[in-house]
Amino acid sequence: MYFTSPRAWDNLPLRLTSEEIRDPFEVIHEYYSAHDMPRARQILNRWLASASMEKPGKLSPSGLQFFYERTESLIEAAFLVEQLDNKGRKAVIIQKEDEEEIDLMNPRLFCAWIRQSKGEPVAHREVWDAFPRSLTYKEFLNPYLVLGKFFSFLTLGEWRELLRELFSMGLSRRTFFDETLDFDMLGIRKYLEKLIEAGHLIDVREYRQSFYDKVISEASSRKDE
Repeated sequence: MYFTSPRAWDNLPLRLTSEEIRDPFEVIHEYYSAHDMPRARQILNRWLASASMEKPGKLSPSGLQFFYERTESLIEAAFLVEQLDNKGRKAVIIQKEDEEEIDLMNPRLFCAWIRQSKGEPVAHREVWDAFPRSLTYKEFLNPYLVLGKFFSFLTLGEWRELLRELFSMGLSRRTFFDETLDFDMLGIRKYLEKLIEAGHLIDVREYRQSFYDKVISEASSRKDE
């Protein structure tokens, strides 16, 4: 898309540290510690909108840079995770033939708050905001499916080049309308939103839900002593 021949470093995680390369799931977790999914989705849409307007966007330069760097790290982590065997992971929901139909609106499948694990009520608006809008039924059950599609749309190197172009446009009066590059903005937005939502499900199901349940269980055990 942005260069005619592949380069030696295109499929290497250039932004991640050696520790992050060894544990890309921690990178995914840190991403959603910095931005929850609804906020990340909102920032992404503002960023892409600013790339189509000559006037400066509503995002601050420092805020945009932080989000750009975090998102590039998320993409590199997703690239590493996609190469693993993820069939048996907790984020994958498998419905057995003798089980009842899965309740897709069960908040435990797509959002996690410490008060939720305590049994305290969570506002319906919060639950709705955390629901993934762009994933298919199969992708909701297995968010790892999104990763393969994401890197079929663009390679890791192409995603990095694209983000740099969009970052430059977000800070200047340049827009993708002015460029001779082939920008499929609808496809770009679609797959970035899918990645953000799939990463959110992976984080909730692989880490947050079990962590919060463990915290509540330990606290309950101490009370009973």
